[in-house]
Amino acid sequence: MIKLNRTKQNKWILQKNINSKDLFKSFIYVMDKQGNNIDSKKLKSSLRSINRYVGRSAEGSDSTMGVRLSQMCFYMVGYKKGGMFLPSPVTQLYIKKKLPTKKLFLINLFSMQFPSPYSKTPENFNIFFGRLILKLLTDARIDKRLYIDECFWFLPFIEQINNSVYEELINSILEYRKLNYAAKLKLFMSIPDSEDLFSNCVHEMNYYFLRIFKEFGVLNITEDKSHNAGKLFKFRHGNTATFRTDAWDSNKLNSGYVEINSDLFTDVEKLFAEFSAFDKPSTQSESLSKEDWIRDLYEFNILDYINVVSEYSKSKNYIIEVIKEMLYASKYGSRDGTTFQNKLKPFFELFSEINSVEIIGGSGDTDLLCVVSDTSNYQNKYYKINVDAKTSKNRTAQLNPIRLTKHLSKNGSKYCIVVSPKFCKGVRDDINGFKIVTIDAEVLANYCLKDCLDSEENLANYSFLNQIIMENLGCDISKILDKQIDTKFKLSID
Repeated sequence: MIKLNRTKQNKWILQKNINSKDLFKSFIYVMDKQGNNIDSKKLKSSLRSINRYVGRSAEGSDSTMGVRLSQMCFYMVGYKKGGMFLPSPVTQLYIKKKLPTKKLFLINLFSMQFPSPYSKTPENFNIFFGRLILKLLTDARIDKRLYIDECFWFLPFIEQINNSVYEELINSILEYRKLNYAAKLKLFMSIPDSEDLFSNCVHEMNYYFLRIFKEFGVLNITEDKSHNAGKLFKFRHGNTATFRTDAWDSNKLNSGYVEINSDLFTDVEKLFAEFSAFDKPSTQSESLSKEDWIRDLYEFNILDYINVVSEYSKSKNYIIEVIKEMLYASKYGSRDGTTFQNKLKPFFELFSEINSVEIIGGSGDTDLLCVVSDTSNYQNKYYKINVDAKTSKNRTAQLNPIRLTKHLSKNGSKYCIVVSPKFCKGVRDDINGFKIVTIDAEVLANYCLKDCLDSEENLANYSFLNQIIMENLGCDISKILDKQIDTKFKLSID
């Protein structure tokens, strides 16, 4: 049987606080109501007002809200950035009811990995653990099912997976199934501190992880009265009188097995046709920054999976690639800025009202000249805008507004947008009183991505952005647009 290091210090750590679909939904609803700002006290109060939180005391615990938020991130519902909770594309589609819930949360399961930004699982675990579970549940050799006791005897201790380890695991599961209850119990008890270890594993795996994906229709959990002769494994939880068991549901007397919802089998096969369970997950150290790593995990990678299982989003592939390349070029493009300029051209072409984008460049002119349809009237009028790309290995420290204004006059443009990965505070003073706005590349990308994904035409609305610019000339509009994104793409729940 496969040799695994089974200790409490060497296992998957699966976030646990809530295991109800309704509580997940309530959390998303309340976060939306508070503008996705992370405010534990307000979150606690709002959940209490809709009877979705009952604390152990009259005051309740703010730390519980932090745990709940972390669990939402762990289950790929969204991620934290700059005091905000940013919903993932799956969550946006879930709320807008664009795709079936079970299909969307299948994507979440498929995307789950260690390392995770929201799990303290040890660093030696490097595995797409969601994919491993799904692959096992499609393997006919084990009847496309896992019994609950198999889930916590084997799975939490798999550190890495490849074809060889996988085959050994399958053979070990088959060997384990030949054992009777007493022999299995002897195995459990042979592990040091088995009560403490397996009560924790059972609690995380059976009471939370499996039931969460059952609630969302990804997995089925079926009772099997004959399994282990109808006996349950019971492990004392700490020094309490509470025992954690492998019962198939709350307060049940028998165990059972886990299967994939048959409606999702085709989708699982499609995902494995494109991505392997043996792929190595990305790590923060391999990414250029933690911010890039998290964005890839929660935005772009998930969009790749959505594209595999949904005709709805396959048309979005080009959009996603254009936005990804623009963001990368803004941070890591050539020092002379030409790479960033070249990637901004197809990016601005994603706006429906922008008729043409011309790369001009050179020291005496703007980087890009855009011709925009004026949709404020029906006279087919047009106006021009300048776009200047500022890429640097550090923050953009200063601008020359006089030079940018000369470029406006030269091209007869309405205003200039300066796009950069990051601006220093002093830049705001540089452009005060001029027909210039600055914007962080990531904020601009976020708006364009969300609006394109929300649009039937797969194009973003420039008129919305133009209005913000006209009301805030001479300013950095990054935070203003960020707030407007929350309003425009409000995750309203019926």
